Amino acid sequence: MPPRRSSRAPSTKPVSKPAAKAVEKAAERKPASKKAPVEAAKPKPASRKRAASPERNDEPIAKRARASTKAKDDAETVAKPARKPASKAKPTSKAAATKPASRKTAARPASKAAANRAVKKAASTTSSATLAPIDENEGPEPATTSQATEVAEEKPTKKAAPSPKPKRVVPPHVQTKSYFNALPTLPEKERPAPVIFAWGAANFGQFGMGPGVLDEYRKPKRSTWIEEAIEAGKFGEEGAGPETIAAGGLHSAMIDEQGKVWTCGVNDDAALGRETQNVPDPNNPGSSLDVDELTSYFHPLDNLWADAKFRAAQVTAGDSITAAVSTEGDLRVWGSFRANEGSLGFSGETKNQYEPVTAPLPLIRRTGDHEKVVSIASGSNHLLVLTTHGNLYAWGASEQGQLGRRVGERHKINGTVPEKVGLRKVVAIGAGAYHSFAVDYMGNVYGWGLNTMGQTGTGYISKEDSDVIHSPMKVEGLSPSDLNGDRVVEIVGGTHHTLFRTEQGKVYGVGRCDAGQLGLADDDENYKERANPDFIAEPSLITFPDADDPIVQISCGSQCSAAVTEAGALYTWGQGLQGELGVAEDEVRTPRVIVRSEGGSWHALAVSCGGQHTLGLFRKKH
Repeated sequence: MPPRRSSRAPSTKPVSKPAAKAVEKAAERKPASKKAPVEAAKPKPASRKRAASPERNDEPIAKRARASTKAKDDAETVAKPARKPASKAKPTSKAAATKPASRKTAARPASKAAANRAVKKAASTTSSATLAPIDENEGPEPATTSQATEVAEEKPTKKAAPSPKPKRVVPPHVQTKSYFNALPTLPEKERPAPVIFAWGAANFGQFGMGPGVLDEYRKPKRSTWIEEAIEAGKFGEEGAGPETIAAGGLHSAMIDEQGKVWTCGVNDDAALGRETQNVPDPNNPGSSLDVDELTSYFHPLDNLWADAKFRAAQVTAGDSITAAVSTEGDLRVWGSFRANEGSLGFSGETKNQYEPVTAPLPLIRRTGDHEKVVSIASGSNHLLVLTTHGNLYAWGASEQGQLGRRVGERHKINGTVPEKVGLRKVVAIGAGAYHSFAVDYMGNVYGWGLNTMGQTGTGYISKEDSDVIHSPMKVEGLSPSDLNGDRVVEIVGGTHHTLFRTEQGKVYGVGRCDAGQLGLADDDENYKERANPDFIAEPSLITFPDADDPIVQISCGSQCSAAVTEAGALYTWGQGLQGELGVAEDEVRTPRVIVRSEGGSWHALAVSCGGQHTLGLFRKKH
């Protein structure tokens, strides 16, 4: 705090010790008077300018009050001229400022009553707190004004502690506004519980069957580990098993009937959502768990399961990015994105996200209306999210235009921030490796991203005009008016081709077709009339062996495709150099039956194609 500015005139100075000594020396040099002693001298009337009475406060009250406590102190005070402390009050005269108090004036000690009156008056003029009077017979001697001020500062009045404010209770959110898109729903429980089958490359533990299963498998291989886990009750209630599967680039994910997310496979870029290096062994202090055991078997994401409100309903897997949505519409994401030249990172602050976190989506939050997530889709290195309000968000790598917006070459990391795509009232989304799709409430389909082989379905004019579609463009030939009222409800894509499934169970394909990726026969009209020998730029209807068994789910790998029918049949086609098709051949031109709808021992429920492997969810027939 800055010192206060004195009210004393600049030329006026308080009495200092040297000045007082000078006065005393001058008195010593003065010759002794021949007159009678001071005590016998004729008393003169006290000067009105001198503070002779304790009723006045021109002199420092502290010294006058102190002199009134004891006779001995009074005598000492009279013998020595009192040194005046610095005061804001202006001295009455030069004489008053330089001369000590007269012996005649101070010879008569003040009475106790007068001293008390002086103290009371001084207390009334000071700014310090008023002190209660003290009984001399019971307590200490009365304090001077300066002492009283010090005591007041040292021992402030103790105030009662204020009562704590009651905490504001935030009522739970109640959604009063109807959602445009419904929250995720769960599949029906299957009994006996379904088992995971896998085929293709297992060299990185992506099958989830342990370190002993790391080869290449051309035919579907049943997971005995899953069967043992079902018997042990690891997936929930008695007889519970997996309900959802997702194959990524070199890793896999599944959801069990409890809503737990399990992962296995490569974890170099945190795709598994958990640590697998230097994990302490709880049974052997000082040692770590085996990395191969942690990556080649499915392990649950306990850190995600710890959130009691998060019951996973959907999961998706890209190259090294993974995401899950709960039944309440909450989203969790982990892993990392990669760009053309290498690792891009999870965000501007994090390279690899090893634990599930909430994505920073700018969702609507109003009283009675909270926007939630209803579905997710992943490309190789980007994510799409659809909300209850029909909004679509995209983030990740952006070099091929898959985010529906332009991101500067020098600011690629900005692509990892979710932003809204310029479409309204979206009801379905889908993604290929480097391209994206959306369906609006009218049933119109839009595509954008990499289009080097016509995989967006928006047409192909020339390399300069059509290689990359930076913003959503309408896909011709798939609107309800083109499909006799039928609508597209599911979209999946590989590196250069795309499949579209409709409500009626029909499947259309577009894009690369030189290795059977679209499943079109050589005599198919659209295939024969294609303008380019390597791809078809307009969606074409795919024919399946049983036209009366509608398709209920589809999936695409890098260069292969798969579909599951209502009756439980599974088809695959395209190119699978590492056994991704589930057959001995590397290439299948038209849909091939892997699981039969009639006969056989297994009923196919779902399929998911990854980068080099394929997962199937099969239930044993009764």
